[in-house]
Amino acid sequence: MFDKFREFKTLIENQLGRKIKTLRTDNGGEFCSDKFDKFCMDTGIARQKTIRYTPQQNGVSERLNRTLLERARCMLSWARLGAEFWAEAVATACYLKNRTPTKTVRGQTPYEVVFGKKPNLSHIRVFGCDAYSHVPKEKRGKLDNKSEKTIFIGYKKGVKGYKLWNPESKAIVYSGDVVFREAQPQQVVQEGEEPEIVIIAEE
Repeated sequence: MFDKFREFKTLIENQLGRKIKTLRTDNGGEFCSDKFDKFCMDTGIARQKTIRYTPQQNGVSERLNRTLLERARCMLSWARLGAEFWAEAVATACYLKNRTPTKTVRGQTPYEVVFGKKPNLSHIRVFGCDAYSHVPKEKRGKLDNKSEKTIFIGYKKGVKGYKLWNPESKAIVYSGDVVFREAQPQQVVQEGEEPEIVIIAEE
C-alpha cells in the first residue's frame, strides 16, 4: 500500500500540480508502518487516523467501497462471469463512477473536478458483453479467422484499447479494433432478431 500511495502522490502532483495535504485512513497495518509515517512527515502530509470500530468516521470511503462492490456484483451477475473477475468488475465500476454525475459535485463528474474538462464517453461499453477482436494478419494464416470471440472486461490505464478475456486461450488481450455485441452475453439470438453491434476502429 505504501508503494501505491507514493506512486499516486507523484502522479497527482505531476499531472495536476496539486499537493496532498491530509491523509485519512483507518488503523490497518498497511497504513501505519514506520515507513509510511516517516514518508508523510518528510513530505508534510498531515495524518488523520480513525478510532477503532468506528467506520463511520471514514464514512465517505466506506460507502464508496460498498457502492463499488454492489455494482461489481450486479455486473458479474449480468455478464455471467465468475468471482475470479471481481477485480476487473470493481475497477470498471470505479472507472464509470468517476465519469458519472454525483450529488457531491452538482452538475459535474469527479473526473471534471480533478482534470477540469468533461470526460470522453464515446468508448464506454457494456461490461461482460461479447467482443469480437480483430486478429492482426501477422498472427494468422491465410485461412484463419480474422477475429476472435472475447468478452469485454474493462479498460486499462495507459493502454489505448479495450481489456478483453479470451475464454478459449484463458488469456487477457488488449485491442482497439473490436466489434461489440452489447446484448445479454452468451445469449442465444432469437430468429429474426438483429443483435446490436458497434464497430470501433483504431485511429
